[in-house]
Amino acid sequence: MGENMKYTTFQGFRPHFDALARVGYFKIVLKPLSPQKRFLHNTYRFLSWTFILTYNLQHVIRVVQVRHSTNLIVDTLFILLTTLNSLGKQVAFNLRTQRIDKLINIINEFSTGPVFEATKPYHVKVLKENALVMSKLLTLYHGAIFTCGTMWTVFPIVNRALGEEVQFTGYFPFETSSTITFSLALAYMIILITFQAYGNVTMDCTIVAFYAQAKIQIQMLRHNLEQLVEFDDTAKINTQLNERTDLYSTSYKDEQKERVAIQDRLKKCVQHYYQILRFAKEVESIFGEAMVVQFFVMAWVICMTMYKIVGLSIYSAEFVSMAVYLGCMLAQLFIYCYFGTQLKVESELVNQSIYCCDWMKLSPRFRRQLLVMMQCCGRPIAPRTAYVIPMSLDTYIAVLRSSYTLFTFLNR
Repeated sequence: MGENMKYTTFQGFRPHFDALARVGYFKIVLKPLSPQKRFLHNTYRFLSWTFILTYNLQHVIRVVQVRHSTNLIVDTLFILLTTLNSLGKQVAFNLRTQRIDKLINIINEFSTGPVFEATKPYHVKVLKENALVMSKLLTLYHGAIFTCGTMWTVFPIVNRALGEEVQFTGYFPFETSSTITFSLALAYMIILITFQAYGNVTMDCTIVAFYAQAKIQIQMLRHNLEQLVEFDDTAKINTQLNERTDLYSTSYKDEQKERVAIQDRLKKCVQHYYQILRFAKEVESIFGEAMVVQFFVMAWVICMTMYKIVGLSIYSAEFVSMAVYLGCMLAQLFIYCYFGTQLKVESELVNQSIYCCDWMKLSPRFRRQLLVMMQCCGRPIAPRTAYVIPMSLDTYIAVLRSSYTLFTFLNR
């Protein structure tokens, strides 16, 4: 029990919120701060917003400037749409801070007490495994981002050294042909795009981690349901042979000394399920609009990235960087659909776990309570975008098909 008490559910989210605070996309969470440090971090967040909005405005101006050239528009839009998609999530994180704080409190057991708490060795095991997976996913994304940023730094320098013209995707109010201005413009563009990409993938991993946490909580709930009637000192059903009548008299578990304990366990399971349901719906509500933008923009971004990549030499540094970028875009959408599907599948198994508990040891009165709970848990928890489009692998395939259709149209 000591190990359980030491492990908190929020530990699986600590790397994500630390990374968000590092780029100023969210406040510093669950760490004591002096007023001076808090002020400095808020100032840093303001400057982060200023640079990000300036960067996006430069690309909007660039799109207007090159509106008569399809190739140049594609060069700019595949970056602009990605950053606008990132802005949507950033707005959700900052305008709905209080609601996200409530999610953090639920995860950290501040507002719900022990509902999400690990109380058994199995709970600790699955929580730690999930935290490790989420941490590795975040690290993998960050590695891909820095690889892509490095490649985007290299290929303009290589192209310029080969005497080719280098055009930036953003607008600059000065010429970038000289070495000094070119170097400054390149450093500015690379730093900001890497900065935004870092924040963007961190937000993605954080939202996905919320859904993954809901899935793990359902696993914990299923374990509790399957162990509903089990006790350390449990005895089998007391079956005694009545010597006079040769009849068996059966004593049910919930009619013995365990009655209060079993009823309390069922009550906690019901509370746990409804807390998970509210948690998943709140995550869906907070990021609903951002997810609508994400799914629709991703189709265009993947399409335009493919349009740009088919015209490049496979031996060029730009091709490698674009391939990494395309992989990030595909994975960015995939993780939402994958973990959304995982949550739905796991929630569909709750009734199976109820049936797997040793319900034959329970009285008919208690069995009716289990039937009522099975009716309430019959509908799976399925995350949706705009409350309509399911976050599922089928949706992922549909988006890829739409991207290919758009690419075919654009290529003609």
